[in-house]
Amino acid sequence: MACNRTRTIPAMLADGALRQPRRFLAERHVGGCPDCAAALEALQAARTMLRTKLPFHRAPPNLASRIGAALPREAPPVPLRRWFPTQALGGGLVGALAGIALTFVVLHAPSRTDPVVQDVIDSHVRSLLAEHLMDVPTSDQHTVKPWLSARLDVSPPVRDLAELGFPLLGGRLDYVDGHKSAAVVYRHAKHIINLFAWAATGAAAGADTGFSETAHQGFNVVTWRRDGIAYHAVSDLEADQLAAFARLVSGGN
Repeated sequence: MACNRTRTIPAMLADGALRQPRRFLAERHVGGCPDCAAALEALQAARTMLRTKLPFHRAPPNLASRIGAALPREAPPVPLRRWFPTQALGGGLVGALAGIALTFVVLHAPSRTDPVVQDVIDSHVRSLLAEHLMDVPTSDQHTVKPWLSARLDVSPPVRDLAELGFPLLGGRLDYVDGHKSAAVVYRHAKHIINLFAWAATGAAAGADTGFSETAHQGFNVVTWRRDGIAYHAVSDLEADQLAAFARLVSGGN
């Protein structure tokens, strides 16, 4: 079956539209995907042919001036006082207009990413770039779980989900948002999943929460809290597949 990313990843790589770390992940995907590698090679060959084979005609030197002369002249902007003379506006109307402008700015201001979400994404990317995914590289859940539990103040769930398409690769210690954290590593197809888990803090630390999904910088993150542990699953896996993983891994210890 053809890769469902063949239409997007090669085109973005060929256009230079990806920044790190997404470029690194895309190049790694192409390196292991024959469909995407072939599509990228075809795009690059087509661009080379267009540059070298198509005839090039230089525009006449006076073309720009002729186009400029043919364009209609713009009328000078009307001063604001002609439309809204300050003498005619009451203080209430001026205040209302200012309030509308402020509301527009607030509603259209770019949203800031949750710093914890940003931190787990950064830790996920660092583990891929440094090739330090695991301190305990094993699919044996009975080895990974006690190793992590002995080094943390929580006992994170470590489940064998290989039959469900999410094989366990191992685990490591990490440090996220000021917390010593477990990182349990899974794989789905060619995608790595980092499951971060640490002791929840704050007034509502003991309260369980539902699943919260977000996306940032080309990564999906699913967050929840269960039995006093905060969880963050992060991957470049499709959002619905990562959500399915989160529900599976939270089903038991």
